[in-house]
Order: sequence, then structure tokens, then C-alpha cells
Amino acid sequence: MPTHGPTPTLIFIAMLAFVFALRARRMQRGRRLRVEFLWVMPLLIGMMAAAMFAFTPVTPLVLAVSLIGLGLGALLGWQRARLVRIEIDPVTHELSQRESPLALLFLLGIVGLRAVLRNIGAQEAAVFHVSALIVTDALVALAFGLVAAQRLILFLRVRALLAEVRA
Repeated sequence: MPTHGPTPTLIFIAMLAFVFALRARRMQRGRRLRVEFLWVMPLLIGMMAAAMFAFTPVTPLVLAVSLIGLGLGALLGWQRARLVRIEIDPVTHELSQRESPLALLFLLGIVGLRAVLRNIGAQEAAVFHVSALIVTDALVALAFGLVAAQRLILFLRVRALLAEVRA
């Protein structure tokens, strides 16, 4: 009797559809952008990544694959930040953000890319003599690069918009 059938995949797809439906509904409204908290998520993911690297040996292969993941994540984060519209109330200077519908499709593409990379990494690890830890390190570096770059770009855009409004 096979231990893996279509059920786990169907459950994952159903959960993903539910989460994206909630995000699509929430995108219709703008939400407050709190610049003072943009650094929190990159810090948390960075601490997790640092802990992972501290407990696993860092070989040149691990470092190279992780740097590629970090660079790819930074490119994806830069693009994702471009898809966020930032609005400033001219009187109160309160910031709000609204993601475009394209941002939701982009996020869905990132989730799909991650799933494909994870599956390829798991299936081809023996062929390329790569351990699952290397794949995991690369995906964590990708996540850190994505979140850090997105938050940095948002911060730089907000700073420029606020300087423009205040001038």
C-alpha cells in the first residue's frame, strides 16, 4: 500500500487556495504601512538563517548555493516591492500600502517556484550528491533575500515620498 497518494497534495492546494482567496479579498483595501516595523521580519528570518548556518558545516558548495538563493531572493523581493503602491495622506502624512493584483500572481509564482525547487532538490539530491540541508539552506537564504530586499525597497520609497511631501 503506497504511503503517499494525492491527498497531501490536494490538502496543500486547498489550503493555498484559501490563503490566496483571503489575500485577494484583503488587497481590495489599503492597509496602514508602519515604517518603524519594516525591519522586524528581515531580522527574524535573518536570525533563523544565521542559526541554521551556525549548526551546519558551511562548505564552499553550501556557501555558493546559499549566495545564489540570496541573490535570487533579493531580485524577487525587489520586484515584489515594485508591485506595492504606497500612498501618503497629505495632511497627516500617514502611510498606506496596497498591493496590485499582479502582486498576488507574483506571490503565487514564488510559492510555485519554491515548491518546484524543493521537489527537484529532494528528487535530484542523490544524482547531484547534494544533501537536503543544502537545499534547505538555499531556500532559507532565498526567503531572507526576498523579505530583506522588499522591506529595504519599501523603506527607501517611503523615505523619498515623505521627503517629497514635506518639501
